[in-house]
Amino acid sequence: MIVQSHSPAQVVREALHDLPALWNKMKEPIGRLQRQMRVNKSLRMVPQLHAYRSPEGNNWLVGMLPTKKVLNIVPFVWYRGTDGYYRAARIVQDGVCHHITHHVLEKYEERFNRTTDGLTRLKEFLRENMVFSTEYCSQSGEVRVGVTQGYITGTWVVPHQVAQLTTFVDHGKLFKNQLEQMERMDQQRAEMIRPTRIPGQNVKPWDLPRPSL
Repeated sequence: MIVQSHSPAQVVREALHDLPALWNKMKEPIGRLQRQMRVNKSLRMVPQLHAYRSPEGNNWLVGMLPTKKVLNIVPFVWYRGTDGYYRAARIVQDGVCHHITHHVLEKYEERFNRTTDGLTRLKEFLRENMVFSTEYCSQSGEVRVGVTQGYITGTWVVPHQVAQLTTFVDHGKLFKNQLEQMERMDQQRAEMIRPTRIPGQNVKPWDLPRPSL
C-alpha cells in the first residue's frame, strides 16, 4: 500500500504490484467503451477517467482516450503526501513511469484551474493531459514531457524507468527552443495515440516484463 512518506520509486513499485487487480477491475468498463465506440463517433478524442480503489488500499484514476480505431489506456495512482497535498504517478508497465509532484499541480492551477478542491484539479489535469511524450538530456539528467496543455520538466529518479516531474509551463511561456521541442513532442503524442494494437483485447497495456526497481 502507498503511504504518505513513500519516495517516488516506492510509489511506482507499489503501484506496479497493483496492476493485475486493476486490470481485472477494468475489463468491463473497457469492453463497454469499446462497444460504444463502434456506434457513437462523438466519443472519439473525448478523454475519460475511471476511479478505482484497489484491495491494497491504493487510489487509481484510469485515463481512456478513444480514437477512430483504438482505445488508449493510461492508469494513474494518486495519494496525499505528508504535507497533505495531492500527488500522482503515471504507471506504464512497458515504459517510463512519471511521478507528478504537487508543484506541477500548483503551476497548473495558476494557469487553468483555480478550484479550491485539490482532487478535482488533479482529475482535470489527468483527464486533459493523460498522453505524454518524453525527451531527456543524458548529460544533465533533465527530463522534459510534452502534454496537451503545456510542457513539464523534471529529472530521473531511476534512469529510464522513473521520472520525477517538478514544474509545469503552459505554451504561452515557452522559449523558442522549448517551442521547437514542444512541436516534436506534439508529433510524438499524435503518433502514440494511434498504436497498432488495441489495449484491452489480446494484449494488455501493462502486462509486458519490466526490470526490477
